[in-house]
Amino acid sequence: MTSGTSTANTDAGLVLRDSPVSGRQNYFFIELLRCVAAIAVVVIHVLGPYRNLDVGSGNWLVAIGFNVISRWAVPVFIMVTGALMLADTRPFNLRYYLTHRCSKVLVPFAVWSLGYALLAGINLSHDFAFTYDFSETQTLLGGVLEDPTWYHLGFYYYFLPLYLVIPFLTPVAQKLSDAQLWMLVFGWLILTLLYFFRVDSVWMTGVIMYGGYLVFGYALRRAPLDRLQCFVLVGLGVSALVSAVVGIWMLSTDAGAYAPGRFTSYKTINTVLVAGAFFALACRYADVVSGKGRQLVSLISRYSLGLYLIHPLLLWPLREFDFYPTPSILAIPLITAVVTLLSLILVRLLARCHLTAWLVP
Repeated sequence: MTSGTSTANTDAGLVLRDSPVSGRQNYFFIELLRCVAAIAVVVIHVLGPYRNLDVGSGNWLVAIGFNVISRWAVPVFIMVTGALMLADTRPFNLRYYLTHRCSKVLVPFAVWSLGYALLAGINLSHDFAFTYDFSETQTLLGGVLEDPTWYHLGFYYYFLPLYLVIPFLTPVAQKLSDAQLWMLVFGWLILTLLYFFRVDSVWMTGVIMYGGYLVFGYALRRAPLDRLQCFVLVGLGVSALVSAVVGIWMLSTDAGAYAPGRFTSYKTINTVLVAGAFFALACRYADVVSGKGRQLVSLISRYSLGLYLIHPLLLWPLREFDFYPTPSILAIPLITAVVTLLSLILVRLLARCHLTAWLVP
């Protein structure tokens, strides 16, 4: 963040209403990335059950395609955080950092973890009979320090530790020259390549593998790629997408069930290339979006964290009743659109009340 941005702003990649999107620089590309990434996360969670269809069937292949093409979403949220927070040149203030940044992510996570643990105890049958298993809630809460209470909350288990790294990483990254910064990124890319091929290293810790996205996002913002470099990265990203679909198809065919290997891991080179391609394209071409489209993007971006937290509530009854209509090529986009719209409505209602606004920061 530049020094001209208001000090009331906070730069967490998922925190929208306090993020610097109206300063002297053009931050619309950040809004665009948040918007599309939030929708892509919904796609990932909508298609989840479709991965268990017959391997090789048309509906299964469509679901796998949607899955692969959406995996960049979570890494991009981390890249956005890096692009904003590592660029902040203000003196570090521990109290401000804890109250205006960390708490806005940590407190909602804790409350939603409890809420989803309670939801997990509810069982619905096809005749709408209702039962509650409190032992399920107890089990989830008992292991909450190690495992999420609901599938989408797993993001926080590798995102929150990065808040401990950012204050130390920021001054180091800012002192590097552009060439040194990209050398650091390339070193991390090598680690993601080795991880893909299951070559172990002591450097492959969660903080390093996920923290690399912080530096990657910062590098793409501070020293953006030129047009040729951007299209090379896009070409590599497309190749990564195709190879992932083919790879998952082959692994799953051999296993007789969905087997993604490491093709869908956030720590592998293929996911990194796709995330980087989307980020680079947004940096260069975000301003192509105009008019009402721009307003819609800004609206979804503003509430992207709330959308992320709430949408599984609307998917829950579908999973309880095993409602997975086909053909998947139509059902997945349609369910995604409906769930996204309803989630946005719920988020806006919560955000307008000061008693609940903190739940969807």
